[in-house]
Amino acid sequence: MKTNKFITTVIFILLAASSVTGQDKAKALSINSCVWFGIDFTGAKFTSVTEDPAIIVSQYLNAINSLVLNEPEKYDLKKFFKKTEVITDIETATERNSQIDPKELVVSQAHTITPEDVKKIIGRYRNADNTGAGLIFVAENLNKSTQTGSYYVCFFDIASHDIIDCQRMTGKAAGFGFRNYWAGSVYNVMKNWAASK
Repeated sequence: MKTNKFITTVIFILLAASSVTGQDKAKALSINSCVWFGIDFTGAKFTSVTEDPAIIVSQYLNAINSLVLNEPEKYDLKKFFKKTEVITDIETATERNSQIDPKELVVSQAHTITPEDVKKIIGRYRNADNTGAGLIFVAENLNKSTQTGSYYVCFFDIASHDIIDCQRMTGKAAGFGFRNYWAGSVYNVMKNWAASK
């Protein structure tokens, strides 16, 4: 009896999470144009890294976001997300990431965030005319022990902040140097998203 109650509880939690994050990849794919808001690290933790957290905040987070823009042939947002137009606007992410407390950024264990956390983060994003669809990666855990990065890949309506599609995905970290290593996980998440259609 206890087992049945436990299973029912787990199913309820999973359904609740699904309703918060939204699961409509077909609708996300049907959108022709979107705004790329970058990678928001404000809910994330780095697990078992040895780099100075203050330098991670002051240099590397912005460097990872900038790399996506500076290497458009590799980080081909149009190709990966099947869009005819992608407008880039990482100003909000850059500002938010710069305000992260370095003392709380690095942990020794794996870290997770909830769909409600993701929804709150997305609620901070808008563009100049507050219209259209947004695309953002909400970082969760960049884990040196497992050599992976986990992110919520989210499409949302910019005006209402209603989530169209939001998938938690992991990508293998790869590359030389701190920036490239974790940017590798972003790249692999993009590839994994495209492959999962």
